[in-house]
Amino acid sequence: MDRPKIYQHVIDALGKILIDKDPIRDDALIADLILDKQDFEQFFSDLQADFGIVIPPRLKNELSDLPDNSIYRELTLEGLVDVIAGQMKDKKQHKR
Repeated sequence: MDRPKIYQHVIDALGKILIDKDPIRDDALIADLILDKQDFEQFFSDLQADFGIVIPPRLKNELSDLPDNSIYRELTLEGLVDVIAGQMKDKKQHKR
């Protein structure tokens, strides 16, 4: 799956959770999305199932609770797409 399709899938997954779709934009920060812990759990569960990957637990934990000092505070949706694409690539390489 190419990056534009991954990106669109991430946007679609967010669209199922967010009532206010305004924060979804190309340069959106994860911190801007205003998802609660349960929303994040659903979002990551959906992405992992859809892409057949495992999102790193540290990333999931910090994003679902985003403390002010989190290294992921400035993570954009594009950055999340990079993480997903990387996990998919790793999975593909391990199958060989």
